[in-house]
Amino acid sequence: MAMKNFLRTLLLLLTSAASVHAGSGGPDAYGYFWRDSNEPNGPVYSWYDITTTGTLVTGLGDDNTAGPFGFISGFQFYWYNTEQIWIGSNGYLGFSSTNIASPFPSIPNTALPNNFIAPMLSDLIFGAPGTNAQCYYKVQGDTICVSWLNVPFWSATAPGYAGANSFQVILNKADKSITFNYLLQTGVTQNNDITIGIENIAGNLGLQHSKNIYPTDTFSVKFYYPSVVTYQAIDGGVDWNVNDGNGAAFVSRGVAQNLTTGIRNYGNQPLPTINVSSTVTRGGTTLVTNTGTVTNLAPGSEQILNLTTGLVPILDGIYDMTTTVSGITGDLVPANNSLRTKIIAVDTTLPQIILDYSDGSPNGTGLSWSSGNGGIGYYIQPPYYPCKIDDYRINIVSDAAATGCYLKLFDDNGPNGGPGTLIDSTFAAPGTFTFNAYTLVPLSNRNAVISAGGFWILWEMPPGANITIARDTDLPISYRSMEVLQGNWASYRARFTEDFLFGVNTRHFLVRDLSVTELLNPAPGSTVSAPVNPQIRIRNIGNLANNVSSVSYRFGGTATVTESIAANTLQPGDSLTYTFTQAWSNTIQQTANFCFWINMTGDATRTNDTICAQVTYNPSTSVAEYGSLPVRIYPNPTADMVNFEFGNGVGTAQLRLFDLQGRLLRTEEVDLGQAYQLSLNGLPDGLYQYTLLQERQQATGRLVKRAN
Repeated sequence: MAMKNFLRTLLLLLTSAASVHAGSGGPDAYGYFWRDSNEPNGPVYSWYDITTTGTLVTGLGDDNTAGPFGFISGFQFYWYNTEQIWIGSNGYLGFSSTNIASPFPSIPNTALPNNFIAPMLSDLIFGAPGTNAQCYYKVQGDTICVSWLNVPFWSATAPGYAGANSFQVILNKADKSITFNYLLQTGVTQNNDITIGIENIAGNLGLQHSKNIYPTDTFSVKFYYPSVVTYQAIDGGVDWNVNDGNGAAFVSRGVAQNLTTGIRNYGNQPLPTINVSSTVTRGGTTLVTNTGTVTNLAPGSEQILNLTTGLVPILDGIYDMTTTVSGITGDLVPANNSLRTKIIAVDTTLPQIILDYSDGSPNGTGLSWSSGNGGIGYYIQPPYYPCKIDDYRINIVSDAAATGCYLKLFDDNGPNGGPGTLIDSTFAAPGTFTFNAYTLVPLSNRNAVISAGGFWILWEMPPGANITIARDTDLPISYRSMEVLQGNWASYRARFTEDFLFGVNTRHFLVRDLSVTELLNPAPGSTVSAPVNPQIRIRNIGNLANNVSSVSYRFGGTATVTESIAANTLQPGDSLTYTFTQAWSNTIQQTANFCFWINMTGDATRTNDTICAQVTYNPSTSVAEYGSLPVRIYPNPTADMVNFEFGNGVGTAQLRLFDLQGRLLRTEEVDLGQAYQLSLNGLPDGLYQYTLLQERQQATGRLVKRAN
């Protein structure tokens, strides 16, 4: 302990110890100032224990965030209200999901990331074996508290961590204050890289309490909101292009693409006029130019512009969409006035379609996580469906320890569209790579098909590995890269400036799928009084040309009619109308389901092969055409047996019994010269319909079976 105290004292002397003992600091240009518990007018140290009343935060690991978490509505940070937070494993709260990792910035700094509260921004780690790091979160009334407990610093040397840190941040809506409490601090971190302070949404304002200095135990720092705000924040900029988050997008070559952009007022003053210009270039050649104007944009609000001229990407490759705003008098932060977005056109008619955010040419050194157990991930939304994924494609710079790596594929059915179901996991063995060139690694799962949405891919190093993946730093950048440490996903710390040579080989998943889409004749719900030739619509909803082999229909419980169809190739998306040659009629008045279906070998989806609709057949027969066959039935209702008497009938007739759905239940030959007894044994209680047919005479009626 004495050696620890000596080292800490020495570190404090070497790193501007005066700032720790200053007791107060600020104000910044907005008016925030801070005091610590060493200051007579400062806060009194008081630790808020929420371990029994708060919520345990899960999912924190090494260099990642958890969230978003619901916030105390309307907490004001600088000139804007915040509604939700993300908790960073590295000791900070962010108002977006951006990951902040080593090296940690000084405050303020307009370089991304911005908009965070840093009680102890440093290289911390959750989940290290042998440690009990925890994080708790609690909202009560006007107060929110987040506590990091017993969290060690990450270390490159065994056992992979050092020391323990317990600290918390308390935000108070009532007075808009921010308090940092430090319960315990032990150990040191690499390069003493610690930042304590607050920074606004643009990074142009902030208060840094200290840099590269360890806080002491039982110590507090409180940031006070100004009692009077005179600061005018005039700041407009481009928030995104193409999609929220400004992520790169894959599109189909030759298919027109709508272009959109989000223009935001980041300040606290209304912006009367913002001029917007946007271009799309390829290889330095301008292909699309758009201009527009945003007027009367309120503080904190955003307007989406649907640009007039879209993009028709005639060639494969990377397109660069750049949107710029101008005309904002007194604009504070020029850095957000222009934004570039990567659009990648691929030829979806090819047998193999590459989905890779990089330009295929590595820059500088590659990336390898110290001690392994790290990786790089990407989210990919294909421009066509169904999309079959055959191979991973990856450029490995070196594999010094000959460990190989894992390549994985996940569905996007996780929380908030994140990595969910594991679709594939493949080990790429050492010795199988062609270094500094793409290596294709076939998926172990040869049935990986994406039918909607997107998917996540992951390059993962084994623990202790020293394998390196190639980088791409050529602009524009995809903004899509993720870092995955010990299984925890987070935005890659340099995702605004780097991509990686990692993607997949895909192809169209060939689907044979025909569907009966419409009953044309007879119309559903109609009443038919004369024979008709049924007519249906058949559509090819697959992506292969197909022939229908045969079609069938059946009315109620009557016999099935099947007809073969001459070869008639249906292209994907096309349809045909088929008219049956065998006309349909019914011998009695009846309402029943009329069902039609197709027969094709290899049809992918059987559930869309059949269509049914209720139809009524009511023969338009007159007394001149058909005589009435006299009949008397009794008893009716009956428990079992029913008697038929036919008056002066001569010869034989056919007796048919139906249920109310039109299903034929019994057929009997009866002699009209004598009474006939029909057994209903085995039939459930209910209402039934009978028909008697004899040449040009008929009789119909209903009978009821019920228990005595």
